Amino acid sequence: MKSKLIGIAEGILFGGSILLLFFLLFESYITIPLWMQPIGRMHPIMLHFPIALMLLALLLEFFRFRPEFKSQPFFQNFSRYLLLFSILTGLIAAIMGLFLSQEEGYSGQMLNWHKWSGAGMVFLASLIYAFRDNQWYQEKVAKVAIGITTFSIILAGHFGATLTHGENFILEPVLAAQVKMVPFEEAQVFNHLILPILENKCNSCHNSSKAKGELIMTSIKTLLKGGENGVVFVGGKPEESSLLSRIHLPEQDDDHMPPSGKPQLTDKEKALLEQWIKSNLEPETMLVSLPESDELRVIARVFFDSQLSEPAFDFSPANPKTIQELNTSYRAVIPFAKDSPALDVVLFSSVNFSPASIEELVKVSEQVVALNLNKMPVTDQYMPSILRFENLIRLNLNFTEITGKGLNELEKLKNLQQLSVSGTKVDFVSLEQAATNFENLQTVTVWDTPVTKSELETLRDEFKNITWEVGREDLDEDILQLNLPRLSNDSNIFTDSLALKIGHPIRDVEIRFTLDGSEPDRENSPKFVFGETVLTEGKLVKARAYKDGWGNSEVATFNVYQNRNLPDTVMLLSKLSRVHPANGSKTFFDKEQGTFNANSPAWANNWAGFRGNSMELLLEYDEEVEVSSVGMRVLVEPSNVISPPESIEIWGGDDPNSLKLVGKMKPKQPTKEGEPYIELVTCEFETITAKYIKVVSKPVEKIGDWSRQKGAGGLLLVDELFVN
Repeated sequence: MKSKLIGIAEGILFGGSILLLFFLLFESYITIPLWMQPIGRMHPIMLHFPIALMLLALLLEFFRFRPEFKSQPFFQNFSRYLLLFSILTGLIAAIMGLFLSQEEGYSGQMLNWHKWSGAGMVFLASLIYAFRDNQWYQEKVAKVAIGITTFSIILAGHFGATLTHGENFILEPVLAAQVKMVPFEEAQVFNHLILPILENKCNSCHNSSKAKGELIMTSIKTLLKGGENGVVFVGGKPEESSLLSRIHLPEQDDDHMPPSGKPQLTDKEKALLEQWIKSNLEPETMLVSLPESDELRVIARVFFDSQLSEPAFDFSPANPKTIQELNTSYRAVIPFAKDSPALDVVLFSSVNFSPASIEELVKVSEQVVALNLNKMPVTDQYMPSILRFENLIRLNLNFTEITGKGLNELEKLKNLQQLSVSGTKVDFVSLEQAATNFENLQTVTVWDTPVTKSELETLRDEFKNITWEVGREDLDEDILQLNLPRLSNDSNIFTDSLALKIGHPIRDVEIRFTLDGSEPDRENSPKFVFGETVLTEGKLVKARAYKDGWGNSEVATFNVYQNRNLPDTVMLLSKLSRVHPANGSKTFFDKEQGTFNANSPAWANNWAGFRGNSMELLLEYDEEVEVSSVGMRVLVEPSNVISPPESIEIWGGDDPNSLKLVGKMKPKQPTKEGEPYIELVTCEFETITAKYIKVVSKPVEKIGDWSRQKGAGGLLLVDELFVN
């Protein structure tokens, strides 16, 4: 009976291994039905069991050849049965994992490595089991085989952990401690303010190796590209940005991001993301270039301040009742950081300000580490009171009445890291003395003071360990470049005619444009005037903005398309890609256009994809129409085998069952890898009159030798058709 069970188990192992290999090789052609998806979702529960069993079985196999065990039938049989059972459970876990990977939200190179290393663990252990009783399978061979199999288990576990917890999960605390904070004056809006938040809270699931939901958040380019559900934010429209709606959902909600159990965004980080989307700034915008009152700059300033190194506070917290008494309508006393005994004090009203406003804080003088007296009528005579806050690390004296003499009295504040004296009478000599005597000073804000630009450069050269922040005053000699002009029409697709509208966010800007593909300039190109340019056919529009005192903008390029013959019915006759279903048959005439870059952030939602089969559309018209061309807007991304169609055929007639071929073409294909772009591919033919038009567009069967993925099948992505 025992031998029969072993035979059945071995048969299951052989058949299951063939099935596993089949799934690995042909998974792109396999669709897991809904009723089987719960089996795949048991993969995380199942996987730890076979790993532990297999490691134990391999350990027993390692010692199997020792004399004291070689002669023991029980040990030999037990190690054999344990190895067989561990392989079977590993096989089940691997198949479950492949089922799970078929669900939406799993992609990337790391997933492929995890699949093959997990399957390799099963295959290698199966080979050990199959040959362990052969004469040539001796101790040295066994140890090599065990070592390779153990290594594959470690790899599978490593890649799985990376998929679950993100890259560098083990070393993340060490690496994070080595990251140097960029000074506020050198910080860019995206790279130094937003990207670090995404890296800490989002990129463990949304990187090039994992790409959950096909969303990668490691750069502005990939972020704007969006994921399988389209764009995650719309610049200037926080109410339409799913990124914000998801982070504000209750943590127990399935759609909340980051998922429950992952490090969550703080309120400060959420506020930064919301204000960033609302501001709709170019990614490279310097924070210091924003007006002082700009809300994003204000929040960012606080965020950067919180990153300053914090001394180890060894004092006890203040009495909560005392703190409550000190909070008034003109003074806020709040915790400096979560679970910290330190306090942050801000005074608001200059009308209500008096010496008592500071003197009353003596009750918590030990705990106050940040004091904001911005725009208060503070003079040099208040310095002795401020000196009582011996643990201050941040002091804001902007737009007060202090002088250099008063500043020098504060030199006893040995813990001070950040000092703000903008809008005061503090001069170069006083600042030089302060920079020498304040031992821990890291940042000084000095704009709108008697300090000249040359004196500022002297301070920077002399005290390189201190960041001297000067706001926009340091940029007076720079010429700011104008933003790109924008197409202001509701849609760039029209039927009969279109009154062209080109706008710009800055007032009194002059826009020059062309319609013939040439580069616009101020001397030779026509000036754009609203209402004067009416298009009656599709055009490539190029525009550039000019304004005296500003740098000219780059050239903005807009495609304006005509679609004269909109069908009454659209029938999709072929299969759409599982990853790019878009809006089904409605996709091709809904005026919702896909894109790929920062200028136009829509992505996966609007592209209909075809791979392995042609795109076949049947367009039906209630009445006969005259047609002489059919165009399609396609995405070309050479590095990712997204290509124009290999061929296009246009069929026409009044009977859908007896259509005639009226046009055929083979679009030009990429010959080298490069940046993605959008192309209008148009098949022209002699004018026909028809009630039915059939469009057959075949994806590239094999990518050429120029590609790193040569021989792979191309992906055809189409968003709009134009029948004229």
